[in-house]
Amino acid sequence: MNIQSNIKQAVAKLQSITDAKQLPFAIARALTVTARDVQDEVRNNLAQRFTLRNNWVRQGIQIQRATKQNLEAMVFSRDAFMGLQEVGGAKSPLGNYLAVPTSLVRRTPKDMIRKADRPKSLGNKAEVIEFMGRKWLALKRSRKGRNKNDLRLMYLLVPRADIEPRLKLRDDGLRVSQAVFQRRLQESLELALRTAR
Repeated sequence: MNIQSNIKQAVAKLQSITDAKQLPFAIARALTVTARDVQDEVRNNLAQRFTLRNNWVRQGIQIQRATKQNLEAMVFSRDAFMGLQEVGGAKSPLGNYLAVPTSLVRRTPKDMIRKADRPKSLGNKAEVIEFMGRKWLALKRSRKGRNKNDLRLMYLLVPRADIEPRLKLRDDGLRVSQAVFQRRLQESLELALRTAR
């Protein structure tokens, strides 16, 4: 996204004191600090939009700093799967099906699927069956202490899933940058003037 700002007065002020060489520094700093503001906002909003069971998705929201040579700052997610969370669309499986866990899949205290209950870990303990017109990955035998005839439907197998956009990095970025960029630029110009040699 592009953020435009009327900085003619600031440029004129710098040029009037023959210190226009500080302008790229000031703009790069303002862009970088604004990107950090956007990063903070996106990270703070993640818990409202996602079920976070650890900190790695939050830490994945990164920035690329602007420099005097490249007056562009960027806020992005290092996790490729988050692209679909931003724009929405169809999630396709790597194989034939996506495995959607049921409530019978055991979880850790942080509500993550236990390693032993992940589809690949089930191996030959599970089989694909049809039940009520849908495909399921089910355990062949019931678990200890359960009814022997108990059908353990672990995962619903679907050919694709529709993902709604919910990251809203662009929305947060536009809102925050429009609110703070002018102030960040003013602060950066004042710093550039104070530190000019």
